[in-house]
Amino acid sequence: MNIETVTSSEDFSSAVKLFKNYEKWAQACPCFEGFEKELDEIDKRYALPYGRLWLVKSRDGDAVGVVGIQFKEDACCELKRLWIEPEGRGHNTGQALIRMALDFAKEQGAHSVLLETVRGRMDHAIALYEKQGFRQVESDDDSKVLKMSYSF
Repeated sequence: MNIETVTSSEDFSSAVKLFKNYEKWAQACPCFEGFEKELDEIDKRYALPYGRLWLVKSRDGDAVGVVGIQFKEDACCELKRLWIEPEGRGHNTGQALIRMALDFAKEQGAHSVLLETVRGRMDHAIALYEKQGFRQVESDDDSKVLKMSYSF
């Protein structure tokens, strides 16, 4: 497995495909509000100075994983759309993608990285985020949406 920064239109198209697979799996998760607009603007939202996007590619060159960072105000970033296809799982791929995104955010001067995930269906992801140092921030216990933060 190889992690590459997305720069080409071909890689952005691969990222869109992975994002759509993630959306299909997530089954109407609230974190996909405005998703079509995000896809339409992917090459702007996930390119400097607004953000960055990485793909995990198999030995055959197929994109099997993705993660993005979007810059917010006040030296804050948001980790977005971490998704790994079933064939790319089990190799610490998620951990490597998170580490790549966190290292990049720190290099860019971020003080914190936020993310939103969903309780229940994404409990495995929540455990992975916690293992990487993310902590739950104040959230409504009745809500399925869980907000997490990582501080440098």
